[in-house]
Amino acid sequence: MCGILGLFHRVSSPRPVLADQLVANLLHRGPDDHGAYSDDHVQFGHTRLSIIDLTKAGHQPMVSHQGRYVVTYNGEIYNHIELRAELALLGSLFSTRSDTEVLLETYHVWGRDCVKKFVGMFAFVIWDTQAKEIFIARDRCGEKPFFYHFNGEQFVFASELKGLLPLLPERPLLDPIIVDQYLHYQYVPEPRTLLQGIQKLAAGHSMLITLADWKAEPKQYWSVETTSFPIQPQQNKGDILTQIKDTFESAVKMTLRADVPVGVALSGGIDSSAIAAFAQKNTQQPLHAFCVGYPGRPQYDERAQARELATSLGMIVHEVELPVDSFVDFFPKLVDIMDEPIADPAAFGHYSVPKAAADQGIKVLLSGIGGDEVFWGYSYVTEAVALNQLMLDRPALYKFAHWLGSVGGREFLLRVAHYPHAHPAIRRCADVLQKLGDVRQPPDQYLYYLLHPDFSGAYLVASQYYGDAMGAATRETLFRPTASRKSEQQRIPSAIIKLLFETWLTSNCLSLGDRVGMAVGVETRMPFLDVNLIEKVMALRAYHPDNALGQKAWLRAALKGVLPDQVLARPKAGFQPPIKEWLWGVIKKYGDSLHDGQLVKAGIINANKIHLLLGEKATQDWHTLFLAYKLVLLETWYQRVVHA
Repeated sequence: MCGILGLFHRVSSPRPVLADQLVANLLHRGPDDHGAYSDDHVQFGHTRLSIIDLTKAGHQPMVSHQGRYVVTYNGEIYNHIELRAELALLGSLFSTRSDTEVLLETYHVWGRDCVKKFVGMFAFVIWDTQAKEIFIARDRCGEKPFFYHFNGEQFVFASELKGLLPLLPERPLLDPIIVDQYLHYQYVPEPRTLLQGIQKLAAGHSMLITLADWKAEPKQYWSVETTSFPIQPQQNKGDILTQIKDTFESAVKMTLRADVPVGVALSGGIDSSAIAAFAQKNTQQPLHAFCVGYPGRPQYDERAQARELATSLGMIVHEVELPVDSFVDFFPKLVDIMDEPIADPAAFGHYSVPKAAADQGIKVLLSGIGGDEVFWGYSYVTEAVALNQLMLDRPALYKFAHWLGSVGGREFLLRVAHYPHAHPAIRRCADVLQKLGDVRQPPDQYLYYLLHPDFSGAYLVASQYYGDAMGAATRETLFRPTASRKSEQQRIPSAIIKLLFETWLTSNCLSLGDRVGMAVGVETRMPFLDVNLIEKVMALRAYHPDNALGQKAWLRAALKGVLPDQVLARPKAGFQPPIKEWLWGVIKKYGDSLHDGQLVKAGIINANKIHLLLGEKATQDWHTLFLAYKLVLLETWYQRVVHA
């Protein structure tokens, strides 16, 4: 795991090696080593967190044996052992044990198709000194970040904005349209960023830039919706569950490959518990488990459940307690760490786990991120599948619901849906009709994000506080990240999973997970995002739909006998910090920065409305409170990261 940065220049000229202070901006991502490479067209920088082959032989940027290719690479190729053996049979020679050398040789043999051979997480740039072109690629799910700026003269890239911005001639401006998206989604859906002229290479994409045509056009090489794993349609339930269990255990074993200590981020939930069980089963020494809790051990504190399981597995348990004041005081530093605004209130807890691991000398941490996305862990996602299938199957019902919504019936339906004395069937019918008839939903898109209460809530309050610059923010631009061509009924489940992967998973969960881990020199690995597991599950459900079977039905059944029954029966709790106390504490301490800050100067928020936003209403209404927190975070980020 590392930090990468560099420039690709269109005009040939002797280039100096990147200055140490520029490379040092990403030293937190790779505190063990750093290096640089330059020639007439490229300048590469690299900071290394040594995980595989801890010797100097793994130093980067690395030049291939042939001398033709130069790479700067961030990530881990978990199947580097298998690829090394395959390449050796084809005549490749190796002088190190590093996966970086395997990556270079894989590119030498298979070219741009190398990405299809990799099992792992990665973002890399390879410079072909003969063809005068660079090849860029990012892993399938987007576990590793890649920011870039492209113009007529240069292609500039880095793992984080903190590494990219100092390479630019001037600081870019905020993009009001993307600010609008951030305030609704709580993150910025890739490939856009909040800064004009700066993009992300989207997950599952690669890009080739040559001196001959000088174009930066990303091409998708993988999508969760279009997997091609071979499956027998007539498989029974037992076969399905066995395949899931075996494939997941193989994924955990693969992520245990490291030349440094490995630990597990453990909650009381099924995802991290399954990882812990398989990880300890396949490790000779006791693994370290890290769990988070809160003062007074409230009902949602899962430390007791996590400790009970870890102890039964023979693991060493470490507990982290998170008082409210710690979050408020640490907030500015947390903004620095996140590198881009991600308003997930769980961010502090997610940081505290790798920090505790680093304090114990653990450099690799296994995480349960991805389990909810692969196995239907969110109720609004399964509801999206059901409602979109209903719209397709009952077009008359959809038209009737839309008519009700268009004549002001939504408020009435909402009241009926939440009226406690109404018959459950009537409440359910009213709830379905008001959601199907939501006139805010673009008619050519799947009903999706409006089913999430935070997105829908932001829709109600955000525009009340907007300034003049937000006039270009429209419904069309807001829903652009979820634009998806509607398909036949049987493909709706995979299409909804695709939306989940390409928005929430990549831009919130994985972006946050990468930053908080790399801030303390800890590599986070996610077995649930193993490509073989994802493709097998997606292929199986094409013939055996599981979205209506209950939350994580397949996973719970596949883990029967692996985990105790009480763990398998435990409902999803999620990460539940004392959110309102945390957010209100931040607003009280840092909210005054909004009054004469960049958001007011840029016309993004109305200066005359700030006192309302920071006042009593925020204590009474969750959506106003959350909006205020997002804006304080955004203002703090702009001051500390963009204009640092």
